[in-house]
Amino acid sequence: MKLKYWLNRPSCPPVFRDVKSLFDKFVSPTVDVIVEDCPIPPMPKENIPADLQCLINVHQAVLHAHIIYKGSIYTRESTHMGNSLILYYPDSVMHTQIPGTIKYIFRTKHGVGFTVRHYLPLHSSYPDPFRRYPHFPAQLHSLALADHLEVVMPEWVVSHIAQWSFSPQHIIAVSLCCVRVPLSPICYNGLTINRIDY
Repeated sequence: MKLKYWLNRPSCPPVFRDVKSLFDKFVSPTVDVIVEDCPIPPMPKENIPADLQCLINVHQAVLHAHIIYKGSIYTRESTHMGNSLILYYPDSVMHTQIPGTIKYIFRTKHGVGFTVRHYLPLHSSYPDPFRRYPHFPAQLHSLALADHLEVVMPEWVVSHIAQWSFSPQHIIAVSLCCVRVPLSPICYNGLTINRIDY
């Protein structure tokens, strides 16, 4: 999967980006819909599960197993757990990023959305050891997921996450969105070293 990540990076050479669409068809040939600036072809609506009906207030919608949005593949958790793990802004509020997992991908006349269950925050008695490292994109969370679903629009998603078991009750969620910022060069023993902050 390192190849897929590299092909999605801005630093990927243009010649490889040109063949990325062929690569996506080979690696994930069953993607239902591409959510970009182009119109989505019509698909038959179906009756949707009761928990989704209560959340989006409709009885029928188009359900998807996969979508591509801005070059990234998102799936529901029942299809592929890894591609369902996301870091997102709840209610489009841009100051808090929360990890969660996509339960449903749906489409109505208003567009495509995800329904997500987020990982519960830590108990106040258990400090997050990563909080003191703001440039390392890791967070410690409870392994438990919220009981309720929430709607997340694709544009509210920051990135996919990787998760590791930290303890029987906790996970580490690491953002897979890697932003490189060039820093001023430093000199060491007469050598100039260019630094990059990840």
